[in-house]
Amino acid sequence: MDSKQLAVSWLWWLKLLVIGGVSLLLLLLGINTLLGAYLLKNPLEFIMLFFSASFMILLGLTGLIYPACRIHAVLKDDDNA
Repeated sequence: MDSKQLAVSWLWWLKLLVIGGVSLLLLLLGINTLLGAYLLKNPLEFIMLFFSASFMILLGLTGLIYPACRIHAVLKDDDNA
């Protein structure tokens, strides 16, 4: 299957939308957890929540960049063809 057929496929778009949606939720959850970490009094709990929130934010941003790069690559190929 070449890139033109892949771009037309609704399953391809659905996959990218699901990845983007889940990543957006993970990003928002990570930001919420990070903000909640600053309200804690125990420094050990703060460190645990801080690093876990940072990891969730990293995964969320990576999951948002992936579909954007895939869509950009397909649209760029369509313009050159």
